[in-house]
Amino acid sequence: MPINPQTLHDEDWVTTKASDNFFAEARRYPDIADVIAELRPRKLLDVGCGSGYLAKLLKERVSGLVVHGIDISNVALERARAHIDEVWQADVDKTDLPVPSGLYDTVVCVEVLEHLYDPDHALGEIGRALASGGRAVVTVPNLAHWRYRLDLLRGRVPPPAADKRHLHQFDRKLFTDAIERARLRLAAMTGHGVRSKNLARSRPELFSDILIATAVKV
Repeated sequence: MPINPQTLHDEDWVTTKASDNFFAEARRYPDIADVIAELRPRKLLDVGCGSGYLAKLLKERVSGLVVHGIDISNVALERARAHIDEVWQADVDKTDLPVPSGLYDTVVCVEVLEHLYDPDHALGEIGRALASGGRAVVTVPNLAHWRYRLDLLRGRVPPPAADKRHLHQFDRKLFTDAIERARLRLAAMTGHGVRSKNLARSRPELFSDILIATAVKV
């Protein structure tokens, strides 16, 4: 049978991500939450909100924050309702975001674009949902991370490319180009690192396995 994206993600939430321990063990999420919290969001949309783990971290950091969430998986959204004020089920590869234009001062999209057939459409919709001057925080895996470069030299496929759920790969330039095509202005690019935190933040294109972009709607 052909793969159905919603079924694929529902199964992921029943198996691999059945517990939020999956996210608690991934040390990048506090760093991502810190980047978002520094923007002092008031009304935030999480595109690909999953179980609401990121929303939980953000509400611990930002008093009075209102969070809305969208995800393809109804299984994830059942859990997300514990942390997110309002949720919708939507496949952003097939439809526009089910929200009004210009409603949010902040939109986040964490580890989603690589799963989409049309990431340009999703970024365009993120821009539409933002108010003028609003900020988007978007993350993707970084195929140009130094460890992944070594994998290629050794004849191995790096983890981001080996993941069958990943339909697109990004380095800093490809990521920046996609953001700019959505008519968003890149304000900052950083990363995450456990052993080399400063290098990962200052030179994410080489020393971080993820890229964390902050972009502004102008």
